[in-house]
Amino acid sequence: MSSLQQPPHSYIPFAATTLTLPPVTESVSVARRFVLRTLGDQVAAGAGDDAAALVSELATNAVIHAQTVYTVVVSSDGCTVRVAVHDLSAVIPRQQVYGSEATTGRGLRLVATMSANWGIAPAVGGKAVWFEVACEGGREPPAWEVDMNALIDALDDDDTWWHRQQLER
Repeated sequence: MSSLQQPPHSYIPFAATTLTLPPVTESVSVARRFVLRTLGDQVAAGAGDDAAALVSELATNAVIHAQTVYTVVVSSDGCTVRVAVHDLSAVIPRQQVYGSEATTGRGLRLVATMSANWGIAPAVGGKAVWFEVACEGGREPPAWEVDMNALIDALDDDDTWWHRQQLER
């Protein structure tokens, strides 16, 4: 979901921590570590990996596109972690479609895919792009069904018999 508004539910965080960073590429890793450290101190540590990956995308967008200082805000309502990146640019980002060889243009799509909810909140003097993830972490891992015999048959070596014996134990 993407919207130009605040989250659709009443959101009253029990804890909010902020960090303001300069618009330089080195600040992206600082934003990522800040989110991990903040979530590690809360009950929301399970959301850390997803939140760190997503804040990297939003911080990179702030550095490259807004080119202004930006503030990372991490908060939680107990079961949901919300991270927002506020910058001083009034330009509203939108998902772009680039060719498969492009080295840019996938950040907002990644945010939309990995988060439970996300949006853009215009503000006086800038905007905030935010996302939410569940405290216990992101989505369910995909269920993989693997036909081990077919996989072993696809191996082209002399150890196939040994591999099959190991699976049957």
